Amino acid sequence: MNKILATSRKYQFAVAMANRIVDENVRDGGAELLHINRRVLPSAFARTTGLLYRTFQREEAAGDDGFALPSRIIKALPLGSYLVSYVKGFSHCVSSFVNSIGTSQSAKRQLAIGGEEEIRAEKLAQELLWIMDKLRLCGAVDEALMQWSFAFGLASFSLTSNPRVQASIVKISARLVEELSRVDHEVPRQAKFRLLGLWLPLFCFAGNGLALPFLTCYEKPEAQRALDRVISTLPANDQEAILTTGCQT
Repeated sequence: MNKILATSRKYQFAVAMANRIVDENVRDGGAELLHINRRVLPSAFARTTGLLYRTFQREEAAGDDGFALPSRIIKALPLGSYLVSYVKGFSHCVSSFVNSIGTSQSAKRQLAIGGEEEIRAEKLAQELLWIMDKLRLCGAVDEALMQWSFAFGLASFSLTSNPRVQASIVKISARLVEELSRVDHEVPRQAKFRLLGLWLPLFCFAGNGLALPFLTCYEKPEAQRALDRVISTLPANDQEAILTTGCQT
């Protein structure tokens, strides 16, 4: 599914079939088919996480051309995720003018690549959210929790990503924090500390996407209560470090 265009009928068919297979395995498949879900989905989560990270890298490389400030610097400004699209548009205009007097087309190609990577990142983030929901359905989030606690590069890129991409990543992080807060998940203290340290800045920094809040009026208080519960399970020194990180963001 990662390589199929999200707008194609083939993609919609693939998503519908994947939904049906996973749901039927949970509902009617018994222990054997549920075990298959629990093996396949964590692998898909890891693969899609890696693809999203590499897409961010390519998008940043394409955006940092000679006509604009590095995209991550712009995105760090207030409303930067929106400003960067206008800066890219301005860069495209400059590139077109310069090209008209004989300069190579490399800057124009870079802008086109950056736009493609941004669309790909949005698609991958939505797929990652879908996998996350299926992992929860199958009771198989333990590996995803560990993977998310080591996703240092992804956490860094997410702070300055497109709002639509950011929305999916915020929801994934919120769901994982909720899973962390459940008493039936025995997660090492170091993993809890890493996950909170990596993703709490995103909760603090992420905007509301202007048109649509990232979390619903029901999801937001649930996520806040889950954060409180998880933080309260950590030693005092770890709690202080986590809360300091949140305050400094």
